[in-house]
Amino acid sequence: MDIAEKKVGELTAEELEQLLEKRKKEQAAERKKAKESYENNRNDFVSGLVNEALDLEQRLKDFKVKCFIGFENFREEAHNYGDIRTNSKGGFSLRNNNTGVMARLERNVKFENDERLDIAIPLIKEFLEDTVKKRSLADYKTISALMAKNKKGDFSTTSLNILISQKTNYDDKRWLRAIELIEESFVERGISYSVSFFTKGDTDKDEAICLNFAALKVELPEVKKD
Repeated sequence: MDIAEKKVGELTAEELEQLLEKRKKEQAAERKKAKESYENNRNDFVSGLVNEALDLEQRLKDFKVKCFIGFENFREEAHNYGDIRTNSKGGFSLRNNNTGVMARLERNVKFENDERLDIAIPLIKEFLEDTVKKRSLADYKTISALMAKNKKGDFSTTSLNILISQKTNYDDKRWLRAIELIEESFVERGISYSVSFFTKGDTDKDEAICLNFAALKVELPEVKKD
């Protein structure tokens, strides 16, 4: 009689061991099969998403190149037509008069400050300590706050521009010289361009077309659990 046909009580100790060993091998094979199935599904899922992402990335790159070439070509046409100043190198917007959709080229300039800023700051601090602090503690604190560095150890461009806007508030030579130095210290370090797109909403308001994956608003379907 085959070992599988026997009842448990009829099996010898050796046969029990053989049966147990067989069951262990069957379970191991089942686990291996389940593992391979899981890993294959995982690999196919991830590879499929990444391949689609790579395709989207390339399409976006091609679209970006198309946009910039198109805008630059149209800039020349707009120059000739007189719609844009001939010396303009900045951004501009183009709108479809019929549908209201719009494409905008934006020019982004990154400024840095050279060594003249390092000369200006001590002049302002000296002026604050022996003049402004005695006259108005509030003004002293406000201007001091504008000269505070950020976490990266840099001065805020916005704060420096606020200081410049207050140039005529004082007639002290140190203050005036310091503000002049700050104005002269701004140097263009990088220029980048970006393109944005808009449709006309129900309220006739421009609504941006989102091309940022993380910022896309979508309605996710409900995930059914078994």
